[in-house]
Amino acid sequence: MEVYGTINGSTIQRDAYDLDYIHIDVIRDFVRSIEKVEINPDASIEVDLTYPESPNYRLINCSPEFEERFHKIIHQRQAV
Repeated sequence: MEVYGTINGSTIQRDAYDLDYIHIDVIRDFVRSIEKVEINPDASIEVDLTYPESPNYRLINCSPEFEERFHKIIHQRQAV
């Protein structure tokens, strides 16, 4: 499943030293742990980092079960 970041609607490029991209790597790890429940090969996640302190997650073509698990993981992460 593809996980990619955007800022102001434009896809950001990989930069190993960019803190925004580290956030995307963390989201990729979360997704890797639950992606087996997603059966749609065209599913993807856009991480909008226009406001890095409150990223917006856009789940594209994802199943309801995957969306539920994803949001549960994100909610647990924010509670820590």
